[in-house]
Amino acid sequence: MSEYPAPPLPAAPALTLAAADQWRAARVWQRLNSRWLALLPVVTVVLAIAFDRTPDRCDSLRACTAPYAESAAPAVLLVEFLALLLRRRTSFVVPAAAGLLLWFLPNALPGPWLPTAACAAHLLAAAALYREDAGLRRAEAQLATLMGPPVPYPWTLRGADSPIDPPSRPRVRHILAALFGAGAVVLLAVGVWQSEDDLARAARADRTWGTVRSIHDGGDSATVEYRLPHEYRTLTAEVDGDRTVGDQVPLLVDGTGWYRAADEWQDSSAWWLGVGAAGTFAVLLLLSARRTTVARRTIGDSAPALRVRARRTASGVLEVLPVDGGDREAGLWRVMPFGDEAAQYAPADLDGPAAWIPDPEDDEDDDEGEDDEDTPVALGKADAPVEALLYHWGGGRNRLVVLRSPETPHKWTAARAVVLAAPSKRDRDGEARDEAAQVKAQVARHLADDRAEQPDGRPEPARVFGLPIALRCAAAPVAAVLIGVVMNYLAEQGGLVDGLIRPLLMGGGILVVVLDGFGWQLAVDRDGVALSGVLRVRRASWQQLTAAALHSGRVTVRYRSRPLFGFASGPARLLHRHFGGEFDPKQVARTVTALAQRPERRPLTALPEGAVGATMWLNRLVLAGYLVWAVAQYLLR
Repeated sequence: MSEYPAPPLPAAPALTLAAADQWRAARVWQRLNSRWLALLPVVTVVLAIAFDRTPDRCDSLRACTAPYAESAAPAVLLVEFLALLLRRRTSFVVPAAAGLLLWFLPNALPGPWLPTAACAAHLLAAAALYREDAGLRRAEAQLATLMGPPVPYPWTLRGADSPIDPPSRPRVRHILAALFGAGAVVLLAVGVWQSEDDLARAARADRTWGTVRSIHDGGDSATVEYRLPHEYRTLTAEVDGDRTVGDQVPLLVDGTGWYRAADEWQDSSAWWLGVGAAGTFAVLLLLSARRTTVARRTIGDSAPALRVRARRTASGVLEVLPVDGGDREAGLWRVMPFGDEAAQYAPADLDGPAAWIPDPEDDEDDDEGEDDEDTPVALGKADAPVEALLYHWGGGRNRLVVLRSPETPHKWTAARAVVLAAPSKRDRDGEARDEAAQVKAQVARHLADDRAEQPDGRPEPARVFGLPIALRCAAAPVAAVLIGVVMNYLAEQGGLVDGLIRPLLMGGGILVVVLDGFGWQLAVDRDGVALSGVLRVRRASWQQLTAAALHSGRVTVRYRSRPLFGFASGPARLLHRHFGGEFDPKQVARTVTALAQRPERRPLTALPEGAVGATMWLNRLVLAGYLVWAVAQYLLR
């Protein structure tokens, strides 16, 4: 049979352009509700570390003990960070509660203005999320009004049961949530008990003095010798902190083997962080299990539905379009599968009447172990929109999509799906923002421009692209010196870079970024492409690559859609814009694409082995020198 007949479908209201525009108008600030909000607690923590002026030592038991309210502040930020990062959509309650807690908890943040600024920033984010959520509720109400009363499912019209089984029970998530919840309770109880026990012991303990005899762990701990009051035997104790041999350390001892350095801060933040992390994971697992439980609800015989069109994008995601728009109309929603089960319509034949049956392709996929929640609903290779029905069932974003495949024999399939609002897919110039589509369009433009300029396919000369050698030689040493000066200044101020790990990570990371933007060289010759990066030269033959693209601030050499290697394009773009030169990143990407796609344009000669990477030894020397300096200044401080 060349084409499958259409199954009986209910008469559902159509999604029109006017309704789609009305739905979009109701949505406001939808870009704000994303995982980028997780940067808010991160920035708050960074500022708190930078402006913390807490002394390393304290002088009394009361001053050395941080209250529970102050110790809980890091846990509040950790919980907020996990909630904003791990959830696709976040309620405005999360930043609002975190901001108010940071304001009311005593000494939660250092400085006179940081608590006010952090609370204001969190409340502004909460207000923006509330406005975005109100727009979403308004849009959903409009959609519910447009759908109207429920209509039967296609199999219900034939008097059959649903061929799509509900998802399995979320037992594993319930068990994990219970374990994390129990862990949070245990950590809370143990933390409070141990903190109170330490306070009680310290209040009853005697005070004595010990002498540091040896240093361990790079100066982070020390062995102290001391004597109990009214005794002559010498005992040893291990204390933390930066100390030197011969220092006198005040100790609290109770004669039962318990001791504590009297000048060390006693902070229960570690317990609170454990409680916050375990409790957050428990709540998130419960919310995820609840969504699956909602999806397990019986679909029933009918549900509200819309008649729509469906189209697959260049990146393979299924988009929903209005029925009365053009084929290039912007999508309104993205449809992602929910579970593995699907059904297809089997027309009547000699074996039996027409019926909706489970899709046999699902069993094959299960045997191969494919279970990817983000795999788009299959539509074939065509990009033309097809007719579809979109049912709304079970609450939330749960949908059932029924659509016709654009490929022969045009099977009708049905699958559960989660519907998400489609992001804006068009720039001001009409180009797609989706990365795969943008790279594909850029490659097509580069090929078209090259064919227009070189219709005869004249071979390109072998050459090397890169910034001027003076700039490539000077960038690394100058950047290393400036970074070292800044790091040394911040360390003296007691800010972000106190210690060893942070100067290595922060300063070393900045230096690598500078080298990536200034130290690159890219060569094209008969054998392929060679790129000298930060520490090594990467090579690829013409058979190993298909194109190069300028995207997201980088030039990447690609094999199909997979990037092989690349370099940061920001410095080269800026310098070419003002001074010109043969290091335009767009021209580099165009040249590599043209040579990869047109074999007749490839160079006829090969470049010498050391054509690229002449300054790489300097990059390695500067980077190694900075790391040695960071370690040396820490050890000699």
